[in-house]
Amino acid sequence: MIGGGIGMRISELWFAEDAPRAGAAALAPAEAVFRLAAAARNAWHDLRRPASPPLPVVSVGNLTVGGTGKTPVVRWLRDWLTGQGTPAAVVSRGYGDDEVALYRRWFGAEAVFAGPDRVEGVRLARAAGHRLAILDDGFQHRRLARDMDVLLVAAEDPLPVHLLPRGPYREPLSSARRAGHVLLTRRVAGADGTRAWRRALSREAPGVPVTEVKMEMGRWTDLAGEPAAPPASDVLAVCAVGRPRAFASGLRRLLPNSAVELAAFRDHHAYGPRDVAALLTRKADRRIVCTSKDAVKLARFPELLSHCTVVGLRVAGRPAGPLREALAALAESACSSR
Repeated sequence: MIGGGIGMRISELWFAEDAPRAGAAALAPAEAVFRLAAAARNAWHDLRRPASPPLPVVSVGNLTVGGTGKTPVVRWLRDWLTGQGTPAAVVSRGYGDDEVALYRRWFGAEAVFAGPDRVEGVRLARAAGHRLAILDDGFQHRRLARDMDVLLVAAEDPLPVHLLPRGPYREPLSSARRAGHVLLTRRVAGADGTRAWRRALSREAPGVPVTEVKMEMGRWTDLAGEPAAPPASDVLAVCAVGRPRAFASGLRRLLPNSAVELAAFRDHHAYGPRDVAALLTRKADRRIVCTSKDAVKLARFPELLSHCTVVGLRVAGRPAGPLREALAALAESACSSR
């Protein structure tokens, strides 16, 4: 791993299948402190009335520190809503320029509102003519009321649930009761964790609908976003995302005839000239492949343009079942009454 530090080493403990449990268990006292703080924060919000937004809000978030597929799910939901004739904005805290830049590439700058005050972001979205707001990473942002809370859980997320810093969770699983819908995301059909997560969610959040969605890799582009051919050589997989091993594993399934080496940076890493020079030296005669989130940062380095290919991650299919029904009702309400 590159640019790691202690935080990256701890995240390796969280997600590695063969992680040494003793190392994680040593963090149990710190987890207990974090659990008390999370409980106090939620109790405080339970006593307060959240700010009422000027237009319907769909929150998309998760319980972990990342890696559940939130960014492609936001795109999936917005594409469906706009296809139904409901102009939808994305309101983001703006942490990590990569996500905001990617949303602006996908949707246009006029549809993305980034800033620490998301109540103000929703107000600005309404003033710009949008009829609905998608609140990015909004599950813990309880200052703003929402019409729908979509909670993402990855089939690959570790069980049992351990809070920071012992595990990757920001809240206990019982917090899923606040959700209107849970999306169980998976990168591999029939992922082993699917059944275990369904059991855990039915126990901790009974009555909350759970929908499985498949994440698919494979739309190839260049750094500018133009269509490109998949690499025909071995690959240096470059990423600064929450779960770099999942990215490398997905590439190996997608490119079975290519050897894939992982060059992982910490999540939201801001690439600099030294990083790029090191990657160009390390790649040798291989092709660099990165994620869409990395592409919007790496595109500013012209020396990479001829050496790098981008692989996309998207949600397969369209919203269905209770989620589709709820979204359709919200879209109709947004266009008719506000």
